[in-house]
Amino acid sequence: MGKYESRNPNFHSEILERLKGQHFMHLMGFDLKTIKAGFISGEMHIEQKHNQQFGYVHGGVTATILDICMGFAAYSLLPKGYGTVTANISVDYFKPGQGEVIIAEGEVEKPGKSMMFCMGRVYTIKDGMKTLIATARSVMAVVDATKH
Repeated sequence: MGKYESRNPNFHSEILERLKGQHFMHLMGFDLKTIKAGFISGEMHIEQKHNQQFGYVHGGVTATILDICMGFAAYSLLPKGYGTVTANISVDYFKPGQGEVIIAEGEVEKPGKSMMFCMGRVYTIKDGMKTLIATARSVMAVVDATKH
């Protein structure tokens, strides 16, 4: 955590501004808690709407919060005027997600000019115990945001 420096000194405030457009994230109830250059974490309270038919957190919810954290981790290192879109994501699910809270972390492993390589982890908290339930790797493509 914190092994890279951002090329945008205002990345923190710009991420907060970009979050206003993250409508699906808000619908889910997911909030970012840590915003550092190259590292993002967030959490949400697990509700029935997040679960699949067996009462576990839906894999799509897990993948979505990983994607958000890894995407913003990559974005945090870019110069002003650039953004990221997911080019590839791979999620490994270790345990069913159960508990009161779910936490996601995204971190840049290797930054680049056109691609950013990221990793992520998801934990649940149940009865005070933190359990790793999934990890991920992603490739975030760098885009010129002024053209969109």
